[in-house]
Amino acid sequence: MHTLIDKETVKLIRQTGATFANAPNRKTLLEELGLPCDQPAENVIVTGCQVLPGLPKALQALARVYDRAGFSYTFLSEEYCCGNNVYRPAIKARDQDALAECQALSREFVEKNLLKARELGARRLVIFCSPCYPIYKHALPEEDIVFYPTTLDECVSPMEHEQSVDYYAGCYRLHKKFAPVPMDLKGVKKVFSKISGLDVHSISAPQCCYKPEGAAHMMGSVKTRTMVHVCTGCYFQSLMNAPQNAQEPLNILMLSEFIDNLQKENEQ
Repeated sequence: MHTLIDKETVKLIRQTGATFANAPNRKTLLEELGLPCDQPAENVIVTGCQVLPGLPKALQALARVYDRAGFSYTFLSEEYCCGNNVYRPAIKARDQDALAECQALSREFVEKNLLKARELGARRLVIFCSPCYPIYKHALPEEDIVFYPTTLDECVSPMEHEQSVDYYAGCYRLHKKFAPVPMDLKGVKKVFSKISGLDVHSISAPQCCYKPEGAAHMMGSVKTRTMVHVCTGCYFQSLMNAPQNAQEPLNILMLSEFIDNLQKENEQ
């Protein structure tokens, strides 16, 4: 194994599926959240190893949108990390041999999830964790794999809602270093276009929001009281950098939460 690859992390993923030793039990957590797991379904939702414990409300909102549409889906009680943390030293060193070995390891890991999905009769993998998406697409180019906004577009019917929101799509610079696969954000635009009366202020990403100047630009460009994200990493950065002393706190939402809230309002 290449010296830039952390052998203990690889061993941990192979043994447990997780990239950190104190990861919570997925099956227990999914049951506590009321999310279906290991059920026969057409779509398997890949949460990513850190998103399930870190963004439970966004996943519950996603499930509610799916349930309203009669969308066939399930989560996995055992899900292997795609290994994106293993890439960091190789990316920093710009070592192509190490990067190629990281990508080979990723294929080993994500194929395990694909195998489980096939056992459940799933025809498609739906990726919720944004860094996972290019890794899965590169590792399994022959498989039907989509970023979750595509499925929201499939589930959302036209509705009316007069509101102005900020939308930060993200830069995906790090994602491109994992694998040469572009993020598919077409579903986001399609979902927004179905909401009559919605005014979307798109915020550019000249710098990654994990850099201080990038975070400052992102938060300094906000014009409304609601900020919508599609990237899990950008969402966390917004929460960490949002003004703490504002008279009216900024409502920071993942796209799934935003759509779920609108559907609830339309049901009333």
